[in-house]
Amino acid sequence: MKKVLFVAVLLSLLMILSFAQPVVKSSTSLTNIFFEPDSGEAPFLNLINGAKTSLKIEVYVMTSQDVFDAIDKAIERGVNVQVILTPHPYNMQAQADYAYNRLKSEGANVKWAPSRFSYDHAKFLIADNSKAILGTSNLTYSGISQNFEVNVLTTDSSIVKALNDVFEADWNDVPAGAIPREELILSPNSASDFDWLINSAKHSIKMCEEEVPEGEIFDALKSAAQRGVKVQLIEPYSSAKYVSGMYTLSQLEKYGVEVKTSKSPFIHAKMIVVDDKYLFIGSENVSYTSLYKNREVGIFLSNENLISKANKRFDVLWANSLTFSSKNLETQTAFLPQIVASPYTYMNKLVRTVGTVEAVFGKNVYVSYAWQNKIAGIMLWLGHLSDIPTLKRGDTLRIVGSVDVYKGQLEISVIAPLKVISHTLLPLPFEVKIDELKDYNALIVTTEGTFRFSENGAYLDNDGQQVKLVAMGNSLPTLPSGTQVYVEGLPMNYNGDVELIPLAFYTANVYVPVLKKNAVKSNPSLEELRKNPQLYYAQTVSSTGVVTAIVSASNAYISSNGYGMRIYGKHDNVKVGDIVKVKGTFTSYNNSFEIELVSLKIVGHVNSPSPLSINSSKLSKYPEMLVELKGMASKVKKHSFYLTDKYGKAYIYVPRLKVPNDGEAVEVIGISVKYKNTYEVYALKIIKMK
Repeated sequence: MKKVLFVAVLLSLLMILSFAQPVVKSSTSLTNIFFEPDSGEAPFLNLINGAKTSLKIEVYVMTSQDVFDAIDKAIERGVNVQVILTPHPYNMQAQADYAYNRLKSEGANVKWAPSRFSYDHAKFLIADNSKAILGTSNLTYSGISQNFEVNVLTTDSSIVKALNDVFEADWNDVPAGAIPREELILSPNSASDFDWLINSAKHSIKMCEEEVPEGEIFDALKSAAQRGVKVQLIEPYSSAKYVSGMYTLSQLEKYGVEVKTSKSPFIHAKMIVVDDKYLFIGSENVSYTSLYKNREVGIFLSNENLISKANKRFDVLWANSLTFSSKNLETQTAFLPQIVASPYTYMNKLVRTVGTVEAVFGKNVYVSYAWQNKIAGIMLWLGHLSDIPTLKRGDTLRIVGSVDVYKGQLEISVIAPLKVISHTLLPLPFEVKIDELKDYNALIVTTEGTFRFSENGAYLDNDGQQVKLVAMGNSLPTLPSGTQVYVEGLPMNYNGDVELIPLAFYTANVYVPVLKKNAVKSNPSLEELRKNPQLYYAQTVSSTGVVTAIVSASNAYISSNGYGMRIYGKHDNVKVGDIVKVKGTFTSYNNSFEIELVSLKIVGHVNSPSPLSINSSKLSKYPEMLVELKGMASKVKKHSFYLTDKYGKAYIYVPRLKVPNDGEAVEVIGISVKYKNTYEVYALKIIKMK
């Protein structure tokens, strides 16, 4: 009897230990928290400037010139500086390359983050192995002077050591292990920590999040609200702009969660306060990728003073935020070939469709469907779902979700539970050549070639054409380079480049062609892109134009024959007047068309283009063109004013120049930009008129 009792007690203790969470009660003399934009760049510069022997930084993106200058001075005084950067931050490749090269040139030791993470989204700094900052701020102007952010500043030796252990593990590309998790919340695989935190709530949850809750976190918040917990959630206004986010927030509201959105400041913080008992601060968003795939670093704190401080700041933000209001979410019914043929028609809209499963890679599922002698494939993103049925190739699904583009790949972000309505045999794969893969996006194909393996990965090449092989949840075969094979797989558009996800390797061709998709023109003019956006949307295109304006390290404008276009991405030493040939994905941002660059080549130069002289009523006729307007300034603010002429008024955005005074007559030269649904002028030059 005593033996049985002993075993029962031991099992209970083991259960408690196995579910113990890393909650840190660090005194305020060792650990404090600070908010942005309240604190500005001072805490970060003070830590860097105070480093005497070593400085370790692991961050998603770094663009702040003040931070670069402080690091440069640290190196000059003999500090050993090590920096880990994310190699491919979303839509910020130019910034990542600049930071890497700038830090290298300063003498810092720089490494790209391990490729096993989808993203290294962590944000922490360690000085002299004795002082650290961790939290939500990237080392950018917006991250330290503009967004709402929250960070932890600590000299607590246990926390600093845990951060140092994570840094050293990532620097050497080895697992961080269990020891740092005694102090920190680490991704990949931190979802269980957040489940515990939310499920522990008895009275209240206050949450600031950049991204809408997905999957099991959505379910945990829903359950908390349904059991009577007061749940308050603040999201950036942009989260409610996209249909999938709007739907998720409206569902949470339906279950009793109080939702507000903030237009300004932008909510980039990830902060949770539970029952005035626990405080989370860290880089983790409550999304599938963040919790399961990224490197993320956060902390659970139980210090009452810090929790009180977080509560007060949350309450101020809550009072100044907007009550969320969900719009009527109408669903359009469409077949996959219709969606793929005209993606811009369905972009950011809810669709109801059907598709047959071609391949399953965790939360990424590829489906296809044939309709009216046309066949098309698309990727489904299931991150919003917590309950996913076991899917097999050949299952035909009823799908409800929003149409989007991610890294150049067209996808449907599924928001309603998937329903298997039938099962069928898949058609034989399409037999295509490597240079034809771009026409079979998300459809199963087989292609022939020579298997090559290099330090940059595995490739298949044939007749001078090459495609990279990218494993997703499966491993590539250990074949000797030079082996002739047939590969069955899924072509995928990755930021303008076609890659192949292999499903199987064969040594004999047993497939026959079935159907070929009509290829679009690969080198359309800007006029053709403007006039046929549905045809070219999400396609890789090459086009030529003259540079009319350069507004940032990654944003410039080109024009050709009376048509303009924004180009987004790394453009090096391009100058106004350069004739450039650009290649990239034709897409849109805030309803304004752009080409996301894959490559850019300068092929000539002309005199600086002259602006088109127009009046305020003509802005919409010259999108992304260099224009000139004259009129009277009114409603002047720090970065904007209205210009009024006899035809009406135009909104002038002034990010860098000195604004005029109310009532001054001015001439404005800038780019006519469609921002969301309104045309405005991005001012490049303002001239006072006499």
